[in-house]
Amino acid sequence: MSAITPIDYQGVETLSLRQLDELNAAPKGSSFRAFKRALPTLREGEHFFHLPADEHKVWIEALKVSGQIYATTVHLVLLTRSGCERLQQTTSPAS
Repeated sequence: MSAITPIDYQGVETLSLRQLDELNAAPKGSSFRAFKRALPTLREGEHFFHLPADEHKVWIEALKVSGQIYATTVHLVLLTRSGCERLQQTTSPAS
């Protein structure tokens, strides 16, 4: 497996939903579904960044070309380390 390079956004290391799917060896869309379930517990700017296509089109296209996000991405969601941890807590089976 190749190393996953975090995506720097405003000086914060983040991961895309594609990268999370790859890290977890999960099918496409798994991290997106987990994100949607966890969304009520997440704060934008702390746990994730939402980048609308109309404001970030060029960068989103560059990330598609680099393979860091899915080719079908329209609006980009980037998760911070604490956001990834929240997703993991939300999706982990109870002990």
